Amino acid sequence: MSNFLKAFSSILIILCLSLISGCTLQKSHETDQEKTFTNYFDVLTDSDGNLVLPLNTTVQLTMTDEKILGEATVLAEAELFDWHRLADSHHRYLDDQGNELHNVAYINQHPQETIPLDPRLFAMLSTALDLSQQSDGLFHPLLGSLSSLWESKFAPFPTENTDPDPAVIQDLVGCLPAAANLDAVIQLDQKSQSIRFDPGVCEGSLQISLGAMAKGYILDQLADMLKQFNTPFLLDAGSSSLIAWSPPASPKAWNIGVRDPSGSSAMLYAFSLTAGAVSTSADDQHYFLLSDGDQQLRRHHILNPHTGYSENWLRSVTLCASDQAGILDVLSTVLYNIEDPAERQAMIHRFEEIAQLKIDYAWCEPAESGLKLTLSKSMEQRRLISAAWPDSLEVEIRGE
Repeated sequence: MSNFLKAFSSILIILCLSLISGCTLQKSHETDQEKTFTNYFDVLTDSDGNLVLPLNTTVQLTMTDEKILGEATVLAEAELFDWHRLADSHHRYLDDQGNELHNVAYINQHPQETIPLDPRLFAMLSTALDLSQQSDGLFHPLLGSLSSLWESKFAPFPTENTDPDPAVIQDLVGCLPAAANLDAVIQLDQKSQSIRFDPGVCEGSLQISLGAMAKGYILDQLADMLKQFNTPFLLDAGSSSLIAWSPPASPKAWNIGVRDPSGSSAMLYAFSLTAGAVSTSADDQHYFLLSDGDQQLRRHHILNPHTGYSENWLRSVTLCASDQAGILDVLSTVLYNIEDPAERQAMIHRFEEIAQLKIDYAWCEPAESGLKLTLSKSMEQRRLISAAWPDSLEVEIRGE
C-alpha cells in the first residue's frame, strides 16, 4: 500500500507540473524585507515518452525582479535539462542528432564498452571518484544497485516494512570496490574523454549512480550562469540543496529555516545567508520503520556502503559554505555514516582542505529527551533568534 501511495504522489506532482505551460507556476512571496518571485521548472521527457522530474525532485528559482526571473528561468531550465539527461541513471534520452545519449544510464547498460562522453559528464564522474577516495568510500558512486534494492520500501510518511534479503545485501556490498580501486571499474581516459565500465564478475550488481552529489553539483553550474543577471537569486532543488546569491553592491539576506525531522516542532532553527551553498540530509523523507522486538528502527535512504544498511547516529545534518553545493551534498551524506562526533569534525576539516572552503555545520542526534542539536561556532553566528522568524523565511529546507 505504501508503494502505491508513493507512486501516486509522484504521479500527481508530475501531472500538476506538466499541466502548466512553459516554465511552470510562478508565485510571489513578500517578507518585511523585499518582495520575491518564484518559478518552478518544468518536467522533461525521456526517449520512451516518460515524464521525468529534473533531478528527480522539484527545482525552483526565486529572484527579486519578476521580469529578469522570466528570462533567467528560460536559460536555467534548458541548462538544467541538459545536465539532468547526462547524470540520469534510470532513463534514456536522444542527443541532438537523434542518437541515444551517452549518459549514466547508457554507461550502466553497456559494460565492457569504451564510450565517448560529453566533457561535462566526464568531469562529473572524475569528481565523484576523487570525492569517494577522500571520504574513505563513505560516498560511493557504484551504489546504484544497492540503492535500488531498498528504494521501493521507502515512503515520505511512517510505514512499517521489512529489510531486503540480508544475503542479497551482503552480496552487493561485497561487490563494491574499495575507493582506492574504483578506477579499475570506472575507467576514465582523460585524453579521449571516454569511459569503460568494467564491473567484472559483479556485472549486474554494480551500477553507477551520482544521486548523492548530482543535485548540488548541477546547481553549482546553474548558479554560475545565473550570476550574469546581476540580480539576487535563490536556487532550490528539493529543499535539500540550494544556492543563494546576491551582487556585492546590493546584498540580500535570504532567511532559511531547517525543518525538525522529529516533527515535534515546525523547525529546528533558522539562519541567514547572503551568498553561499547549503545542503541538508535527513531521515524523515525516504524511510520506513522496522519492528525489532519492543523497538522500532528507522531505515532510511542514506546507506552506508560499508554495511549496506542505513545508520541512526544522526537525524539531520546541514552544511553551509560560500559555494560548491556538490561538495556539501557529498559531505552531508558521508557524515551520516560516521558515529563519533570528533571523527565527523575531522572529515569536515578534510573536505575544507580539499575544496579550500570554510564549512559551517549543524547536526542533530537522537537523545533521550528528543534531539541534541550541535552547531559550529560560525553556524551559531548565522542563526536567527526572533519570535517572528517563521513568518519571514524565504525557504524551509529538509533532507531528501
